[in-house]
Amino acid sequence: MLTETTVSKLREKRLSVMANAIKDQLADSQFQNIACGAVFPMVFYMALGAGVRRAGVVDEAFLNRLTAMVFKVFFPILMLKNIYWAEAADRTNLRFVLYALTSVLLLIALCMLLVPRVIHEDARRGVVVQAIYRSNLTLFTIPLAQSVYGSGADLLISLLIALIIPLYNVSAIVILEYFRGGSASAKALARKIAANPLILGIVAGALLRVLRIPIPAIAEKPIRTLADLTTPLALFALGGTLHLTSVRKNRRILLPVFLLRMVLIPALSYGVTMLLPFTPMERFMLLMLFATPIATSSYPMAQSMGGDGSLAGELVALTNMGSVVTLFLFIFTLSRMGLL
Repeated sequence: MLTETTVSKLREKRLSVMANAIKDQLADSQFQNIACGAVFPMVFYMALGAGVRRAGVVDEAFLNRLTAMVFKVFFPILMLKNIYWAEAADRTNLRFVLYALTSVLLLIALCMLLVPRVIHEDARRGVVVQAIYRSNLTLFTIPLAQSVYGSGADLLISLLIALIIPLYNVSAIVILEYFRGGSASAKALARKIAANPLILGIVAGALLRVLRIPIPAIAEKPIRTLADLTTPLALFALGGTLHLTSVRKNRRILLPVFLLRMVLIPALSYGVTMLLPFTPMERFMLLMLFATPIATSSYPMAQSMGGDGSLAGELVALTNMGSVVTLFLFIFTLSRMGLL
């Protein structure tokens, strides 16, 4: 029989082994560099923005103007830089972009079929459909992909944004107009797409690259520096304009949409990509297509086109705050499984 002293020693040894295992896991460089390294900077920038606003250093009006400036000035520079200095595309890019377009269009079609059966107010139907399919690709995919894969991800990011952002804009206008009872002309849609700053940056970078027009060496450093400032500034402004109190309303809609949007759809999407011949980096990009929070631009668009602006703002706030947890768990789980 084991004596009480022996049992105590065995228990202490087992606890020591468990503690060391946990310590080794937390110290694992892959865990630190991928899971924490990808998500923590986003949390830090957003928290800093919220703290600065609460301290009264800046007000929300300033942060809204900063957001507009980042969108109209900094993001085009970032897109130009990503396209112009990206590595050459490989043969899998065509398959990658076709799958991305098809999956988004399929999700939109399913939403248009199913959401009206559950949501009965037209002003909310368009908002919920938009919330389910429209991700904040530019603000979240860029820093996350660069944290995980470095500059090697720049071309795939730019390709994804070049195709998906116009699709997001066109479909959002059509959907909101549909549920408002109006119609969107082809000329108006084309004008909005052509005027999108991200598209302008992508087109400029592509033209310079295709036509082999060199960017002067003296301009290269300022362009790269401004591009590097884009994500921190955008996340800083976003953190300062989010409101925790805004998620208390519409709970019956918020929680199901959040779980569907941030957990179920990304998990199912990644499972499908595992059955197809994609690289780990391509699978990660396609995961971010559905796992990143709702685009902040969906709020002003819904508000200006007859949608439920309050609900749209609450969904943006909830998914942006909740993504800190869900994105961390996705990245951590995939990294521990060796799938990144």
